Amino acid sequence: RPTVTDANVVLGRVDPDTFAGGRMPLFPDAARAAVSDLSTEVGLGVEELAEGIVSVINAKMAQAIRTLTVEQGIEPRDFALVAFGGAGPMHAVFLAQELGIAEVIVPRLPGAFSAWGMLETELRRDFSRPFFRRASEADLAELVEVLTTVEAEGRGALEAEGIPADACRVEHSMDMRYEAQEYTLAIPIDSAAAPEAPGFVEEMARRFNEAHDFRYGHSNPGAPIEFVAVRAAALGDLGHADPETVAASGGEPAGRTRDVIFDRKEWPTTIVDRGDLSAGSTLEGPAIVEEGTATTVVPPGCSVSIDRFGSLIVRTGKDS
Repeated sequence: RPTVTDANVVLGRVDPDTFAGGRMPLFPDAARAAVSDLSTEVGLGVEELAEGIVSVINAKMAQAIRTLTVEQGIEPRDFALVAFGGAGPMHAVFLAQELGIAEVIVPRLPGAFSAWGMLETELRRDFSRPFFRRASEADLAELVEVLTTVEAEGRGALEAEGIPADACRVEHSMDMRYEAQEYTLAIPIDSAAAPEAPGFVEEMARRFNEAHDFRYGHSNPGAPIEFVAVRAAALGDLGHADPETVAASGGEPAGRTRDVIFDRKEWPTTIVDRGDLSAGSTLEGPAIVEEGTATTVVPPGCSVSIDRFGSLIVRTGKDS
């Protein structure tokens, strides 16, 4: 049965000879045969079905993004879409267009971006304690003791990992809800809302009401609120590599051309190797940028430029 990669091979968006830097051979005849068998079953042309397969998977991924943004009160159009992983840059511009996002950023070595992120991020350990109280009746001295306990656990866990004490920090929060609710929201506790300070309960209630309104579109100020649990996120700084920049040359790089299908039509498409791009380079779509860990597809009507860190910046033509 055909896969999404088979469909992209049929559409010309993946070069079987250069996929994964040429280290993993693809078989275009077999890909076309798989799509052709299914196209006969459903009564569509081979290219038409291949584009349909890609459209379906794009729609499913776009819906997943909506679940994480629109349904949480976040407008995707206010952000850029960062595309990484082996297949992310192949589909990202289509997702951005569907979501009304104007800019897609493809970092260097996108197929290894998650691994790079793990090396660059802080080490984290999470601890929690139940603290089930009506907010207005909570013993704040007891709350301070619980916060102190979970913070000590967090710092101890990081020190056991070899993180120096001066490279550790702890962020506190409380799970809160309206009385009789089943679900909670984690509300941060910080220097502006400390249990030792006057007005702590009122400030936490204000933050909870704001968070509830942002998350669910409504709030109920004045309704009884419950504390449910205390949380501590212990974070240890492992250090960071200095960002690398790429040399600048500008202009449109030399490349080759092949026909690629967009909107059921063959388009002469510029094909370039990412290693030939430098800061300031620009390309007009349709274009495909190939590299060892990913393939970036830039559809007609879009453009791509290279920033000083070597990231691909794709403009989708969806400026709001």
